[in-house]
Amino acid sequence: MTLPTTRRIAFVDQKVTINRRLVGCLALAFLVGAVVSFFREGDSVNMWQSICTRVGVVLGALWLALPKDGALGKWAEVSMTKLLVIVLALIVVVRAPQRYVPILLAVAAAGRYLRPPEKPRPPREF
Repeated sequence: MTLPTTRRIAFVDQKVTINRRLVGCLALAFLVGAVVSFFREGDSVNMWQSICTRVGVVLGALWLALPKDGALGKWAEVSMTKLLVIVLALIVVVRAPQRYVPILLAVAAAGRYLRPPEKPRPPREF
């Protein structure tokens, strides 16, 4: 027996639009909140200042990353496997950079120089 659910399942091909102006305004509002909480006194002020600063910086970075015309950039074509590998590599390097940075550079150099040569393309017709 299954119970009815009120959750909606999102489709894979569903497009989500992000309002760049709204993200920028929210980032600015959080950063202003961090500055205002800097000049206030109290026990919980440091917590709110930290929250506002971190959220404002992350939203500001998102605002900078969003394209101006509303179209997705090249980063939207990254597969989930490549994204997972990049995130895991960043986690490993941040945990012990003196051990893994030389290994990461060696693997990147090997991948760059040992890949097969590019095939010549036919000339374009205009």
